[in-house]
This record gives sequence, C-alpha cells and structure tokens, in this order.
Amino acid sequence: MPRSDRRHTLVSRAALVPIILLGVMHAFAGVAIAGGVETPGGKAGRLDWWREARFGMFIHWGPVSIKGTEISWSRGGERRGIQGKGEIPVDVYDNLYKQFDPEQFNAAEWVAVAHSAGMKYMVLTAKHCDGFCLWRSAVDDYCMSATPFRRDVCGELASAAQAAGMRIGWYYSPMDWRDPDCRTARNELYLQKMRGHLRELMGNYGRIDLLWFDYDGGPNPWDQANTYALVRSLQPGLIIDDRLGLGPNDDNARNILDENSDYRTPEQRVGAFDTGVPWETCMTIGTQWSWKPDDRIKTAGECIRILVQCVTGDGNLLLDVGPMPDGRIEPRQVEVLKGIGAWLDRYGESIYGTRGGPFRNGIWGGATCKGNVIYLHVANWEKGRILLPALDAKIRKYATLTGGSVQVSQQAGGTLLQAAAGSRDPFDTIIKLELDRSAEAMAPLRLSGVSRWSPGSVSARLTHPADAQYPAKGPPSLLDGERGSTNRKDGAWLGFEGIDFEALYDFHAQTTITRVTIGCLQEQVSRIFFPGKIEIAVAGDDSVFRIAGNIDTGTPKEDAEIRSSDFSVSFDPVLARHLRVRAVNTGVCPPWHPESGKKAWILVDETVIE
Repeated sequence: MPRSDRRHTLVSRAALVPIILLGVMHAFAGVAIAGGVETPGGKAGRLDWWREARFGMFIHWGPVSIKGTEISWSRGGERRGIQGKGEIPVDVYDNLYKQFDPEQFNAAEWVAVAHSAGMKYMVLTAKHCDGFCLWRSAVDDYCMSATPFRRDVCGELASAAQAAGMRIGWYYSPMDWRDPDCRTARNELYLQKMRGHLRELMGNYGRIDLLWFDYDGGPNPWDQANTYALVRSLQPGLIIDDRLGLGPNDDNARNILDENSDYRTPEQRVGAFDTGVPWETCMTIGTQWSWKPDDRIKTAGECIRILVQCVTGDGNLLLDVGPMPDGRIEPRQVEVLKGIGAWLDRYGESIYGTRGGPFRNGIWGGATCKGNVIYLHVANWEKGRILLPALDAKIRKYATLTGGSVQVSQQAGGTLLQAAAGSRDPFDTIIKLELDRSAEAMAPLRLSGVSRWSPGSVSARLTHPADAQYPAKGPPSLLDGERGSTNRKDGAWLGFEGIDFEALYDFHAQTTITRVTIGCLQEQVSRIFFPGKIEIAVAGDDSVFRIAGNIDTGTPKEDAEIRSSDFSVSFDPVLARHLRVRAVNTGVCPPWHPESGKKAWILVDETVIE
C-alpha cells in the first residue's frame, strides 16, 4: 500500500473504554456457566470447533525478522529468571522497530495461504518475550505505532480472518525481557501494563477464539487467577493453553491441566497418544520459529506425516511459519503449505472432525475415528501385513482411499490387514472401515505381538546402563512388545548420551535366528540421531561372538522431522544361544547442527528377533 495511504490515529485510553465494554458484553453460544463456574458441558462446547479443526497456523513475526535470527532468543541482555544471552546486542535489537516497514504485508493473503494449506485457525505472536507489540497499543509505546509501517497488524489479521470464516487467536508472552519492571520488585507496575495489553487484545478486535500464553522456564509472577478472569470476562468462549501457570519446575510435556487451561502444548515433538487430555503439538516448518534466510524447511510429505501422527494420537498440529521482513510468507513455505492442502483435499475426511484411535499409534501408523468409521493410516507394513488388535465390533465393509486393493479380515487373533506391494501407498495407505457400532466409544487398543518370545524364554542386559533421563523399564523394555511414540518422554525409550547402545541377549538354548530389528528415534532438535551403524553378533554356548550382519546408515543429514523408525539386519540362518546388538552413536552433533560438538543421543525402544 502506498505510504500516503497509511493513516495512523493514536487511540486514547478514554476511547478504549467503549470498545472494551463491547468485549465484556460479547457472548458466545455453547458456553454453559452455572453460578459463575463453567460446567463440563460448557468446556466441551468451547473445544468442539478446535477438536474438529485439527490443523492451525502459528505465525512468529516482528522487527527481528529483519535480522533473520530467532525471535526474542537472539536478543542480548539479561532475561531475569533464566540464563542465556542472544547474539544481537540490546541496543541493536531494541531499535529494529525503527526499520520495520513490511510494505508487502497483506492480512488477506496470509489467511488465503492458511486456507490453501487446509488450516482452520491462525495464532499470531501479538507479543513475544522481546516485548514488541504487533498492534497499535494505547498503553505501550513499543508497538506498531512507533514503526514506519504504523498499521495495526493484529487488527488487520483479525478482520481478514473473521471475514473469511477463519478462527483467530493471539500468542502472548507474559515474560518481557525488555521491560525494566518485569520480574523485579516493581513487577506490579509491569502487571498493570500486561493487563492493559490483554484488554486491548481481547476487547478491540471482535471475537477472539484462542489465547496462547508462553513460558520460558523462569518464575511466573503473572497473577494467574485474575489474569484468567480478565481474559475470560472479555471473551467467554476463549480457548486457553496450559502455559500461563508453568514455572521453573514444570514441563509442558506433562499430561495434566489446571482448572483454568484447556489443552497441553508439546513443543517441537509429537505428543503421546492421549484421548483424555486435549493437546496440540506446536512445530516449526523450518529450524527456528521466526524467518531465517536459506533455512532448511520441511517438505510437504514431512509435514503431512507429522499431522497424521498428531491426529492419530488425538492431538492437533499448530505448524509455524515465519513471514519475511517485507510481510510476505516465504514462497518456499507457501508451496509446502499448498502441498499439504492438496493432500487434505483428497483425504481430509480422515483428519477433520475425527478422534484418535481406537488403535494406539506407533511405527506402523495410526488410526482416527468418527462415529462408526475408522480410518487406518498405515505408514509401515511388515512383509505386506499388519495384525491389529481385535475389535469389539463387526466390520461391515472397508475401502482403500489411497488406491490399490487391501484385504481386511477379522480373526481370532485380531484384525489382519494384507496388501501386495503395488497396493501399498509408499507414503500413507489409508483404509476406511465401517463398523456396526461406534468406534469413538471404544477403549484404546495397543498394537501387541512385537515380541516373538514368551516370557522367560529370552533375557536381555545392557552393556552400559541407560541414562537416568530415559530409563524406560530397564532391559525388559527391549522385549516387552511396547513401542515408543514420537514423544520421547512417554517412558518407553532407553537413552544413551555420547555412547553406543549395546545389549546382550541369552536364549538359554541354541536357537536359529535370521533377522534382528531395533526401533530408534530421531529428534535432531534435541540432539537425538538415528544410529550410524547397526551390528549384529552371535555366539554359541562358549560366548565367543562373531559378526552375523551389519548395516551402515551413513552420517546424519540435516532433517527437521521428528520420527521413529525400525532398522533391520537380515542374514543367513544361524544357530546361536547368545546375541549382541550394537547401535553406533554418531558421537557428537555434526557441524551443521546448532549444538555442533555436543554429545549426541541415541534412543532405543524395542528389539524384534526372528
């Protein structure tokens, strides 16, 4: 828009009063309040749209985008309550707003991009930890009013989203590393400003659907009770995440919520299967939250796999984009988002409006359900077959949405899926089952039968004990048939920092074996890499080992996706009593990694011996 068309009128505090009162008076259908306390039915009603949506856009943007470094975390100076300083000096970072002039910002285009991706809601960083406000604030000078651009980004995005039927929400950081009063003896002065921010964000822009508070691991003196009361008084239908109450000893991976928050927020990893507590994974499309020049961004396929993992685990995905300094979402990111949307155009019925289950997800894939329909998302076949647990229902009919022919049969031992190579989608085979009863009412079913051995017929021990952070159940975890999820904190993983995984197995008698498979996790953002090499050795009663087979997976390549995978080593049949399985740790993070040189992790969850 030409510079002459940019109009700016500073809103006075007096002028805000009628606007805020409109927010207080705004009411939403489906919110049930009894005696001032929300009923369970009212809370469920507020969450209905969010559960049905399943997929949203996170947007991290601000003056820091000019530098292409991480939002807030690249700011130098103290953070009061937590350690660390960023690479940009304070006097530089805090003055970037004077250059912030995103002339190509178009809120309607942002909404259109989200729509093209199949996203149903958007969350913008109205204020991050650096304190900059992406709206024209009457209570804070460090805002859009002071930039050359001068326009109200929050206001324009809210209007564009609402006009298009897109749900809209704000990210708001209670922490403010720039404000001299925050987390000091003068914190009450800061809280007065924070309340002013929230009154503006909740009261000035019509219906706001979601409020995403953040935390940084430090103290949380945010007057939580009154803060929750304030925002809910202005927006009764608001959905609020779990982070306002988190403090130094808390973790957003926990699976409990306080009475004021609505959902959990696992970050940069897919949450564990949980149909009881609502959750949403937030994850970057690239390697940092805000825009980074020449960043390594995920492919559409990687993003779709992450979305499927979230939804089959009964969670949502909030996928982050970082617009460029000129206001456009980077064309590379737009193309990825369009690819996701094209897939959802074909297969969205298996995502939108579904619940996770009734089969728990894992390396094999996962399931969603809606009424009496189950959608199976099979990512990994084992020799063309998958044996799922038995259903307490009759399968009336089935169809393969992704093409090809898949056979589904109900047997005494479970639900058997079979597909020839030409009928298996290399990415995600989606099979639709129609039952004679509701699938949503069924208890979750865990895929079992991974361990081929009866209890006591084989024992395992570790050459080196697992790290205290990832002990699982000790060596028995390698043979219990329980698979870990992409949530590394689900209690199923054995972890080893800077050393190899090595396990010794005793069959207690000579046994013929032909293949060994181990399950591993990759989460490079957390320094967790797939093994570089897997070596299998066998021995007879004399315990003298000889190599039976090995595979070399190569050096780690930069890959932002978080995923689990099986690694198999096959060999000619060999008679052995003892088995040694070694998965070689990469040792240290490679040069391209942000923590280059630090010890790398290897995580293992299960061994399958055939």
